[in-house]
Amino acid sequence: MEREHQELILKHLRKETSGFEEQLLSEWLQENPFNRKEFEEYVRTWDFSARATVDFEPDVDAAWMKFKEKAGFEPQQPVSQKEAKVVKLFDYTIVLKVAAVLLVFAGISYVSIKAFHQKGIQEISVAAGNEKRELLLPDSSTVWLNAHSKISYAADFEGDVRKVKLEGEAFFEVKRNVEKPFRVEGVSSVVQVLGTSFNVKAIAGQAEEVEVVTGKVSFALKNNETKKVILTPGMKGRVDNNNVLWEQTEDPNSLAWKQEKLIFENSTLEEVASAVESYFGTQVEIANAELAKCRFTGTFEKPQLQEVLEVVSESMSLTSQKDNDGYLLDGAGCQ
Repeated sequence: MEREHQELILKHLRKETSGFEEQLLSEWLQENPFNRKEFEEYVRTWDFSARATVDFEPDVDAAWMKFKEKAGFEPQQPVSQKEAKVVKLFDYTIVLKVAAVLLVFAGISYVSIKAFHQKGIQEISVAAGNEKRELLLPDSSTVWLNAHSKISYAADFEGDVRKVKLEGEAFFEVKRNVEKPFRVEGVSSVVQVLGTSFNVKAIAGQAEEVEVVTGKVSFALKNNETKKVILTPGMKGRVDNNNVLWEQTEDPNSLAWKQEKLIFENSTLEEVASAVESYFGTQVEIANAELAKCRFTGTFEKPQLQEVLEVVSESMSLTSQKDNDGYLLDGAGCQ
């Protein structure tokens, strides 16, 4: 692991990273599975430091010298006893907690003690821009943000609840913690879980939705949380006229944006057009009601708009015409 990544992880663990640095860390974690595995080991080390205690005074100087030798750091000027007393003005436990993680970087065993309590709360906001993004939250939960979506959360997740605010669409894989529920707030809805995976849509001007992949989810009105439903895998909840409704869902393309795949199994042209609109964010109109009943079967990996429209049009003897509002599908169809 490069030194810059070690320092970035330490800043993340100490809640000192900026939003930009959090994005850099997230991008590094996505490069390969080994990076994520290493990071999770450092998180476990840090968390363990918050719980463990010791009954003796460790030889920090000796451990630090050993760490520098193993890690290949440049030698520093020795610290005098007088200077060492000045260092103690800082919280001693946070110094050892950082040292514990540094020793893991260098493959050295260590003894950790009680954690330093971070004061103050820093809020991080991340916007996805034109492309989806993968983020790692302070509790090691993972979020995939869809394009043009935004998420905000406290850098340390202190308190009794792990709370995030969502504008847009995101898929969550939440680390289980029965003592600290995970809460996603949209404009009009609230999702609360202990540990599970689910997709949330909180797009302005649209009905807010949540779809569960694993585990169990509570879905409620934000202004009246007594109005709620409990959702399990294969169920979708939505807010409609100040009520919370649910239904079974069998839509193979509900997570197409995350999986980068469109799947059609004897789907009507109306269903195809709806999936294409959702995936590409462009309007697709069908010339008449009879065409909408035509059926199509096919799968597109990492789909491109023109490719999808050309294949669908060719299979049904249609034409695809572009206008200012989007695309119009017309032709003889399946008659």
